[in-house]
Amino acid sequence: MPYRVMKESLNAVIDSLSDGILVTDELGRVILYNQKAEALLGITGKAALGQPVQDHIKNDVLVGLITKILTLNMPYHAEEVCLMDIGNTRLRVHINPVRDANGLLIGSVTLLHDVAQLSAIDKIKSDFLSMVSHQLKSPLSSTLLQTSILLEEMVGGLNEKQRDLLQKIKSKIKGMTDLVNDILDVCMVEEGRHIKQIESLNLSEILQRSIELIQPQAQDKNIALQVTMEDRTPLISGNKSSMEAMFINLISNGIKFTHPGGQVSIGLKKDAQYIQVEVSDTGIGIEDKEILHIFDKFYRERSDRTKYISGSGLGLSIVKGVVDAHHGSIYVESEVGKGTTFTVLLPVE
Repeated sequence: MPYRVMKESLNAVIDSLSDGILVTDELGRVILYNQKAEALLGITGKAALGQPVQDHIKNDVLVGLITKILTLNMPYHAEEVCLMDIGNTRLRVHINPVRDANGLLIGSVTLLHDVAQLSAIDKIKSDFLSMVSHQLKSPLSSTLLQTSILLEEMVGGLNEKQRDLLQKIKSKIKGMTDLVNDILDVCMVEEGRHIKQIESLNLSEILQRSIELIQPQAQDKNIALQVTMEDRTPLISGNKSSMEAMFINLISNGIKFTHPGGQVSIGLKKDAQYIQVEVSDTGIGIEDKEILHIFDKFYRERSDRTKYISGSGLGLSIVKGVVDAHHGSIYVESEVGKGTTFTVLLPVE
């Protein structure tokens, strides 16, 4: 088949796809896109070919993500996933680096998927979860308080069987309360309420506060927390409570999946135009097939390794939502039986 015919056939296949595709070279110049990408991004004809991506795509967030992929020469696989609104369209955007056979970066490929209908369904589900969770939060908190009063014998003494039964009841109520709070956090992240209060943040201070809050959980399991922070890390623009939730969920996740006597290490440093947060544990690790799903809501690995570990399956979903909302990136490296490392990159103010 002649080359010209092959090229025309390939272009026809790409144009027939229901998702938009945009390809750049290593310098950020557009080298390929299909008709769906034209429609979604408002590109006129083939005018963008050979031109810098920022000259023809007017969405600063998307241009920034593509630029980041091309400028971040990460030693491990990098991928950006986020939701963004372009005009009246809501898109899920996947951006991957393209490397040659020698591992050299030669460009990027962006996949644009219109999720307007899925977003509407998700909105209905989120609203329902939020409503139910709000209705449950108050009675659960009240019951937890009353159970604590009984255990402290403020209204009368307890025998050993009564105390043991009340401890079990309190533990179950605490688990339900944590689940409700996690659901409300997810709903707030999805609705953007977590990031409306934007201010200049010192992540070192927020990390120190988060360590104080999570320390009792580590002590209960005899897990050592090792913290390393550079002096005078730059400020970031963000929401304080969101950053605290990100730290607490990442560190809590490390504690949860690490055997007693293990260690969770937390590092904070400047990396190019980003603040790098690294949380490593010496825990059970994550199998390769599970890594693709760990940021999904309510996802939990079901195996003999994890059947005794409790949790809602929402912690890492909250972390991913916070990172995406702050235009950051999160990467995972893990080895079964040796531990897991989460690396977060957040843009400097």
